Amino acid sequence: MHNNLDIRFSVGGFCFHAVNLICSSIIHNVPLHSHGINCYEIHYISDGYGTLNADGQEYAVTPNTLFVTGPLLPHSQMTNPSSPMLEWCLYLHTDEDEKEKYADIILKFLSEKFWIGQDEQRLLPLFQKLFYELDNRFDGYLNMAELLTAQIVISIARNYIKDSKLTSEPSPAVSERASIIIEEYFLYEYKTASLGKLSRQLGLSERQTQRVIKKYYGSSFGEKKTEAKMSAAVILLEDEALSLADVSEQLGYSSREYFTAAFKKYYNISPSRYRKSKQKL
Repeated sequence: MHNNLDIRFSVGGFCFHAVNLICSSIIHNVPLHSHGINCYEIHYISDGYGTLNADGQEYAVTPNTLFVTGPLLPHSQMTNPSSPMLEWCLYLHTDEDEKEKYADIILKFLSEKFWIGQDEQRLLPLFQKLFYELDNRFDGYLNMAELLTAQIVISIARNYIKDSKLTSEPSPAVSERASIIIEEYFLYEYKTASLGKLSRQLGLSERQTQRVIKKYYGSSFGEKKTEAKMSAAVILLEDEALSLADVSEQLGYSSREYFTAAFKKYYNISPSRYRKSKQKL
């Protein structure tokens, strides 16, 4: 963490001041807050999951998410306790001036009070190099810091121009990662699976999680959970050392009767008859 900096740099003749630079895991949720006039905060998430609330809208935050919060924009961050966000954060202050006379790329950066999307400009190496220079303070480190912060601002504006903006729905890349998490969740945690727990692992809202499951599997969370339990049930029933009560307990059912009813409804055969049929083979 580097606080109370004043790295002065310019892009296209417009002057910026980098005043704070932070790299940390977000262990606790960040409460609602906003920045002052002429202030911009750059957030790059290199790892972990969470949720951003910006100006009343909710957005999923996943690895490689970039978001920028400008002047007076209320925002908060909710991290995923089991996979907290690792955030690289740069706080900028700009000089008041007649912004209209500057280059288009600077006007684009200054005009966006809020932007979120997947970074397509390889920001992480720039942040890492900036920390390296400030940590070690080799000869000329301030000059290097000025160049690197200028590169970061230009790279962010290039992300804007590509207009890869996220909505409250996860992007295709996010959804693909989500599908892997969902598969593993139901494979190993079917006994205690809940929509809330899965949503927190994904860094999505429960509504977004339901939509991703529907998109990839054509079923609801409840249907997917039942499918996972029933798939596990047939494997457990092949173990003759396990009683039906044992199988029921391992699947998370409150009683053998509930398990029997669920199994029969799903397979149109009772678990005891299913086991006998397999024993005859």
